Amino acid sequence: MTPTYHRRQVLRGMLAGAVTLPLQGLLAHAARAQTGDEPARGLFVFFPDGCSQPHWHPTGSAGSFTLPAMTQPLDSVRQDLVFLRGINMYSGGATHEGGVRKLLTATGGVSLDVLVGQFYRNATPFSFYSLGVGANHENGGNYMSFIGQDQPITPEDNPQKAFDDLFGGAAAGSGGTPSPEQRRVGSVLDSSLSDLAALRSRLGQTERQKLELHSESIREIERRLTPGAGAPAGQRCQNPTWNAQGWQPPDDARGQYPLYWNRNDQFDTVLRLQIDLAVLALQCDLTRSIALQISHPVSPTDLGAELGTTQRHHDASHFDANNEASIQNFIAWKRYYCEQLAYLVNRLREVPMSNGTLLDNTVVMVGSDLGHGSRHDHADMPFLLAGRAGGLQTGRFLDYRGSNRTQNASGENESHAKLLVSLGNALGIPLEEFGYTGHGRGPLPGLYV
Repeated sequence: MTPTYHRRQVLRGMLAGAVTLPLQGLLAHAARAQTGDEPARGLFVFFPDGCSQPHWHPTGSAGSFTLPAMTQPLDSVRQDLVFLRGINMYSGGATHEGGVRKLLTATGGVSLDVLVGQFYRNATPFSFYSLGVGANHENGGNYMSFIGQDQPITPEDNPQKAFDDLFGGAAAGSGGTPSPEQRRVGSVLDSSLSDLAALRSRLGQTERQKLELHSESIREIERRLTPGAGAPAGQRCQNPTWNAQGWQPPDDARGQYPLYWNRNDQFDTVLRLQIDLAVLALQCDLTRSIALQISHPVSPTDLGAELGTTQRHHDASHFDANNEASIQNFIAWKRYYCEQLAYLVNRLREVPMSNGTLLDNTVVMVGSDLGHGSRHDHADMPFLLAGRAGGLQTGRFLDYRGSNRTQNASGENESHAKLLVSLGNALGIPLEEFGYTGHGRGPLPGLYV
C-alpha cells in the first residue's frame, strides 16, 4: 500500500532533504505515477470577487441539473465539468485578501500548484509557472501562489515575455537553448553551491528548511529572468505554434501606464493568449503545474464597451442581493469568465495525446477569493473542476451543503482543504491533509469514485 503523508512531510522531503524515508517513498510514488502513457497535469485558475450563488450554482441532481444565468455559458462543455456546491474556505484571513491567500494553501504556507510542481520538478524543465491577466495592475500584493510562508509568486502578465521564458525566446524548433551571453551570466545559486552546502551542514532542521525554501525562491526568480533557462534541447514540442494573430506590445510598452498588456482594451486578447500558452506549456510537458490568475481581488477591470456593463468588476460585485436589476452587471461579468473557461476546456480537448486528449490528462481547478461577492464571505464557494486526470468523472453537480458532521450534529458545509487533498491525490501526490483540518482530513468524499 502506498504511504500517505501530510503536506509538511512532503515539503520536508522535497525541499529540505531532512527526512530520508518520506523522500524515498515519494520518489518511488512519483516514478510509478509517470509509468502511464501520459502524466497528469494541473491547471489552477482564479477569477475575482466571488459570485451570487443563486445565479451561479446549478439546480437539480448530480446527473440532471440546470445552469443559471452566470454559468449558463458552460452548458456546451458541461460534460467535461464538475460543478461543486456547499464548500467553504474555513479559518485564515477574511474578505478578499484572506480568500485569495488561502485559495490554494488552505491556510498553510505553500500553495498546491507549487507543491505539485515541486513534486515533479525533476521530470520537467519548469517545476511550475504562474501566468497573469492584469494580475499585477493596481494589485496590493494579493496573489494565489506561494512558494513558502508569506512568499507569494508574482504572475507574468505579458504573454510575449511568458512565451520567451518558457520556450527560450528563440525560433520555433530551436529547443530554447540559452545563448552564450546567458550562459556567461550563469546562476547565483550554482556559483554558491559549496557555500550553501557548508552553511546547511551547520543548521538545525527548521533553519535548513527555511534555507531550502529561500534557495528555491531564488531559483524560480532566475528561471524567470533568464529566457530559455528551463527549456532543454529536444523538448517535446519542436515547433510550438502560438500567437497566430501576431499580438505584439509596442516598443515603448514598459513606459506606459497602465502597461500595454494591462490595459482594458488588451484584456480579452491577453486572456486568450495566456490560455493558449498554458495549454501549450502543458502539451509540451514543460511543466506539470500552471497557475492562471485572472485579474486580482478588488478587480479594477472595465470591459464596459465589450460587455455592455456600466460598472467595473469590483463595483459590480457590490450588488444589492434583493434588487434583481442591480445584479445584471455582475451576471454579465461572470458570464464572460465562464465563456473564457469554456474556451479553455475546448482548447484542452483539441490537443490529441497518446491516450486521448490533453483534457483527459489534466485537472483544472477554478476558484475565487470570495463566496458571495457582496457579503465578502468564504461560504458556498464558486468552485468548478474540468478535465479527467486521475479518473475524475465529469458531467456532474455535487452538492455538499450540510454534509460535514465533524463539528456538530446538524452538519456544516465541507472544507475546501479536502478538495485540495483530492486534487493533490489525483495528480499523484499521496496527501492525507493539506493545511486546515478543523473539518476533517482526507479527500472530498464522492469526488473521485
